[in-house]
Amino acid sequence: MTTRLDPITAPDTSWWATSRRRIFYDAHTPDWSDPHQRGNVPDAAFPVLSEVKPESDLEILAEAGVDSVVLFAKCQYGNSYYPTTVGRRHSALDGRDLFGEQLRAAHARGIRVFAYFSNMWDTAAAGANPDWALVPSPSRGSTGRWPALCLLSGYRKVALDQVREIARLYPIDGLWSDILTAGPCVCYRCEAAFVAQYGRPMPDGREDEGWLDLIHFSQKILTEYLAEQRAVLRQERPLAALVPNFYATTFVDAVIGLSTDHLALADIGSNEGYTDWHGLGFPSFASNYIQAGISDGSSLGRPSEVLVSRFVHTWDFTMRSAAQLRFESFTVAAHGSAVSVDDQPYATGAIEPEVYKRLAPVYERIAQRSPWLDGASKERYAALYASQHARELESLLGAAENPSNGEQSAQFPSSEPRTAPSDLVAAVTGSYRALVESHIPVAFMDERADSIGRLGDFRVLVLADVLAVTSAEAEAISAFVHAGGGLVVTGEVGVRSIDGVPDVDPVIAELLGVTFGAPGRYTFPYLRLTDGLSEELGGWPLPHYGRITALENLAPDVRVLARRTDPVLETDDATYWHNNQPAPGVPSDDPVIVERTVGLGRVIVSAARLGNNRARLGHGAYRDLLATLVRRAARVEPLVGIIGAHHNTELVVARRGAELVVHLVTGSPVVSLDLYGAPQPAAIEDVASLSAVRLRVPAGTASASRIVDGVEVPVELDRTELLLTGVDDWETVVLRGNWG
Repeated sequence: MTTRLDPITAPDTSWWATSRRRIFYDAHTPDWSDPHQRGNVPDAAFPVLSEVKPESDLEILAEAGVDSVVLFAKCQYGNSYYPTTVGRRHSALDGRDLFGEQLRAAHARGIRVFAYFSNMWDTAAAGANPDWALVPSPSRGSTGRWPALCLLSGYRKVALDQVREIARLYPIDGLWSDILTAGPCVCYRCEAAFVAQYGRPMPDGREDEGWLDLIHFSQKILTEYLAEQRAVLRQERPLAALVPNFYATTFVDAVIGLSTDHLALADIGSNEGYTDWHGLGFPSFASNYIQAGISDGSSLGRPSEVLVSRFVHTWDFTMRSAAQLRFESFTVAAHGSAVSVDDQPYATGAIEPEVYKRLAPVYERIAQRSPWLDGASKERYAALYASQHARELESLLGAAENPSNGEQSAQFPSSEPRTAPSDLVAAVTGSYRALVESHIPVAFMDERADSIGRLGDFRVLVLADVLAVTSAEAEAISAFVHAGGGLVVTGEVGVRSIDGVPDVDPVIAELLGVTFGAPGRYTFPYLRLTDGLSEELGGWPLPHYGRITALENLAPDVRVLARRTDPVLETDDATYWHNNQPAPGVPSDDPVIVERTVGLGRVIVSAARLGNNRARLGHGAYRDLLATLVRRAARVEPLVGIIGAHHNTELVVARRGAELVVHLVTGSPVVSLDLYGAPQPAAIEDVASLSAVRLRVPAGTASASRIVDGVEVPVELDRTELLLTGVDDWETVVLRGNWG
């Protein structure tokens, strides 16, 4: 079945939320007539862009079910693909309006068009105007192969003038605004502006005074530039969507610039979700992260997209297997984001038809599921806090890590313990994956007022390595718990001010009923579960990567759930156990995990970094422990669950009016080797197939249907259980009933 939009007849913005099947036409093409782009090219006469055929190319996309496309107006080389009077035309086009031809061909087929525009990378402009160059901070060093441009230079006006030209000349449906993370710039212009604002020179490194000021300075430059760009777009093309590439998740150093505040300027939130960069779980993470960023307090928020790749290694002209295209796309779609598949044409501009043969059945299924995706809002249960304050403190305190502990050997785990105060990336990613693998609905939250205002929609809040909170955050969290919410803390929380200075927040300290003391003596201690936890999860010692901070001054009502066991020794050059993880030694009475009741809610504090250890140690026991604590703090189970393990199946539950829409997305990675010097990336080569999955559904469920070829097929209920047989990589079940 071919799914195509009707021809565009009237301008509107409702399509922003219903466009789900996108192609990112990644067509950066050098112009070898420009000496700044020439380089070591053996044949400057190679016919680049000679085989671009807009009518047939866009017909191939339409036949594959594509409903929107990102087409290049100006690329990272600085070349324009239309007859610009502001920028630099690509000479290979010989005056041809390629962008205009492609746009008209797309619109004729009902395909919406985003104009791609590269902001801070422009090889041609940087070469022709050396004074415009961005000067990278010494702490960052080179910005890579792409010459970057300073947004306080004369380039800024040229870039905004070109955006105005594109929007004025062409009926674009949106502007895809890329490369906004090339900073920080420390050129003479930026230095002067920084000194004028802060009264001192720019810092060279994280140890220098003013590092957080440099972060905020970079953010301010981007905010002002994006605001100007949005104003230009609105003036020329009021109904066109601004889509900034939000490359700013927890693993991106905050000093580069982008923050969630910039998403206030985005009409559609966009995030790159490439699995060859960050693993097979990343499309899920990227979708949840960008949705939290663009949420504006409403149940649905603004639309989002996640880029996935057609390539095995991004942009290398390999081709993802059909099974992996399905898995990545279905993950994004099930989470409610638009799927944007990154495809790169050949040097001649010709596209590879095989990509769209593989993609057609993927987009067909997404189109079939659209009636149950449109207007759906994901069920809220666990909120995982990932604040901008935490990102900034990771940049200040956690990015420059201490050397590894102990000897180096084949037995030493590749992911070594961290000793820095902040370990945010592992804390957030490990916690996220632990909850996803345990089928616990999880969404991100941050410190913005709109986000804090939604805290009451959740059952439990997880704070992982959240070293600093403002008084407003602390008061909101305390009120949430007193009203009946659950709180799970892992690692130190509320022990610093937002500028990194040690400073215990009194509201958080009173809420937790404990204080955080000094880090323990041992690099590789153990956890010893007590009480009911040992019965549920096991009583054996649980190794912990990194020193565990002491929990002190326990309130009288605090109950201990786990204690610390010290190893037999601390590894150094002269003293070591058979392996680098010393064996457990003497059990201590020192508490590691505690809980208490506060108001109507429950608080659990773990001095052990649970998500971090799930990420760095890779031990499934940490997944099970964190999930158990989250459920324990919430005191109610999620509405829908999977009975049995199925850790490789992600469960996504959304409300759509009076319905619960349940998605199960399953990937089956192939077995690989990961030898030193020749690591093999994770890949999915076969479409997942499970003989049966049993769901737990809420009491009060009156009926259940399974979506098959876009049609609801009734499924028999056994009170509060539902059996699905012959399960493939994306199943959708619709539940109807009375759940309150």
